[in-house]
Amino acid sequence: MASRMIACAGGIAAVAWFPKLLPLSLLLVALTVSLVLFRTGARRQAIAVVWVSVGLIYGTVSGLALETRILPAAYEGSDLQLVGVVVGEPSYSPHHGGRWRFTVRVEQWQSLTCCEARQLRLSYRSSQLVEAGQRWRMTVRLKRPRSFANPGGFDYARWLVSRGIHASGYVRQATLLGQQVSVRDDVVRYLREQLQPRAQGAILMALAVGERQGITDQQWTLFRQTGLSHLMAISGLHIGIAAGLGFFLGRLLTLALSRWLSGSTPLPALLALFTGLLYAWLAGFSIPTQRAWLMCLIMVGSVLLTRKVGRWTCWACALLVVLMVQPMASLTPGFWLSFIAVSILLLVFEREHRWRSIVRAQWMLLIGLMPLGLVFFDFFSPLSFPVNLIAVPLFSAVIVPLILLALCFELVSASFAQWLWSLADALLALFMNALTAVVGRLDFVAVNYRPDALSLLVIVLLVMLLLLPRAVPARYLALLLCVPLAARWLEPVENPALAAGQFELQVLDVGQGLSVLIKTRNHVLVYDVGPAFGPDFNLAEVAVLPVLRAEQVRKVDVLVVSHNDNDHAGAYSIVRAAYPGAVLYAGESLPESRPCLAGQRWRWDGVDFQFLHPQSKAVLANNDSNNQSCVLLVRSGEGIAVVPGDIEAKVESMLLPTMPSDISVLVAPHHGSKTSSSVAFVTQLRPAWVVFSAGYKHHFGHPAPAVQRRYQMAGSTQLTTAEAGRVSMLIGERGVEKVSAWRDGHRFYWQ
Repeated sequence: MASRMIACAGGIAAVAWFPKLLPLSLLLVALTVSLVLFRTGARRQAIAVVWVSVGLIYGTVSGLALETRILPAAYEGSDLQLVGVVVGEPSYSPHHGGRWRFTVRVEQWQSLTCCEARQLRLSYRSSQLVEAGQRWRMTVRLKRPRSFANPGGFDYARWLVSRGIHASGYVRQATLLGQQVSVRDDVVRYLREQLQPRAQGAILMALAVGERQGITDQQWTLFRQTGLSHLMAISGLHIGIAAGLGFFLGRLLTLALSRWLSGSTPLPALLALFTGLLYAWLAGFSIPTQRAWLMCLIMVGSVLLTRKVGRWTCWACALLVVLMVQPMASLTPGFWLSFIAVSILLLVFEREHRWRSIVRAQWMLLIGLMPLGLVFFDFFSPLSFPVNLIAVPLFSAVIVPLILLALCFELVSASFAQWLWSLADALLALFMNALTAVVGRLDFVAVNYRPDALSLLVIVLLVMLLLLPRAVPARYLALLLCVPLAARWLEPVENPALAAGQFELQVLDVGQGLSVLIKTRNHVLVYDVGPAFGPDFNLAEVAVLPVLRAEQVRKVDVLVVSHNDNDHAGAYSIVRAAYPGAVLYAGESLPESRPCLAGQRWRWDGVDFQFLHPQSKAVLANNDSNNQSCVLLVRSGEGIAVVPGDIEAKVESMLLPTMPSDISVLVAPHHGSKTSSSVAFVTQLRPAWVVFSAGYKHHFGHPAPAVQRRYQMAGSTQLTTAEAGRVSMLIGERGVEKVSAWRDGHRFYWQ
């Protein structure tokens, strides 16, 4: 039975990743054929196809329903009126006068008749308090779920859809109509008032009700470095403790009421189920809590019905039910981490039941989850094993039970509950201080690494072999697979796929901004880093660094900041800190930078680099910021690329005598603004390819239609990062040899 449920769940999970939905008629034919084969005797061959087909059909029907709920493209950027209720806990950032971010459940569209979007993710610049349960009349501007399209970066669109959010945008006007406060909202608000003043109040809130907004970036960094992030998400460990406390309470009640209750009373099992459900409800029924409580429900149900149900059947049933309730759950890292972690634990405790299995479980989790950590987070922490050996018993046996007891006593004795909160806070403070001290003394804490496809395959094979039972002879010979991994890591050539005389130019998708990556066989140059939007969000961390990790870049030789406008300079210091050996060139003065003056040139691996502008320090002092941009020319024989920053028509005219003609690639100056790409400039350069780095439906309207017509008249093939995502071009001595756009191969059916 477990295998059939896994097959069906696999079909549902697979649909979420499809670039295009399969025809429902084709799936029904496949199901019919497999059922016929099943009835005619070929059962073993047909049974898997039957259940996979059922899963594919269920996922496809859910996908068709999702497509009707995604905001229609025709309504993007328009003023839309709605009435909706704030759900979940809003987050607030004080940057730029204060901004709220929250999810709204739409009750009524007042300006649309055909839109079926039911949940929206909105931002609202306002000093007015936004709370869960509030009912608002809003004027909003929305767009379909969308994210920056680069390798290695966080896929915001996928995150939105996996949580049932059908559009995102911002509030232009809003009127508060009232408030519909749920019991959970009241509990969360009360606990926030009680716990916020405490030193570890944010962590207590995360463990009590799953609200993690208050955890600081420094604390999250510490948890990631030590592999403790899983303890901050209420999951199987926490639900199991809650259920265990309920079972223990049930046994006590059974003993106290033994005169009136029979010996086989189901009270302990029912209380275990109830306390687990109550804790999952407080945690907001996230995917890990759904999975954990469903497994508890199945196991308790089997006990009550006196039916023996295997642990793998429970696991498979929870997997199937979660995917039936949330068909897009497989898009989230938490889904994979949660179910694979439980499967590893089941394997360990199935083989042995001694106390040593606890140590072995931590070791197996470290090894088994390593590939997922590298894929989803570009991160692996060797500290995870020793730290979890201490942290998991401490949290499971002491801190989490104290929190659960405090929650219970809030209903009986608030003063005793406060004492329990104080005790849990003190223990957390001791633990966090010790953890901070240990990490602060270590030079090496974690590995930032994103393996390529071949390296990832080797790592997965290595992990699978190490997870085999100890009885398998010589299984540790699998460690020999580390040899090719080390050889790849120690490869003296930075970019072995590139030959001498070739270079790769990548225009990253950073919205309304610019970032360009140029690689030769042994060297790397980064030109600009995109914008920064306050202290909490910047494209250096969201796009540039993930791309560098995905591209296996171990060193950046040169970092160029064309000029100091935010959409180009952004958080350049973060890239500089990640690659401290990089030489910094800047069009305007920056700390420890060199001016990028015309005439500076160098040669890497048969490829020539040259700055064409600014032409002197006097020009640097007299021109406005845009026209101080570093203009970089890269040449390999007839393959020529020009990256001009934000220069405008007057500088273009000044540079024409030094500019080549019939170039291979031009990164359009100033994002395709009408103040740049003059007729004379476009006519002389006549680029075979022109790339516009611009935001999706941005209010600046880049690239300007007139500019696009000029390049069209010049015979240039045009690409825009807003539509294509990251644009990558391989350029050799004869010009452009290969062009690829990231979105072409990385689309989901709902995009």
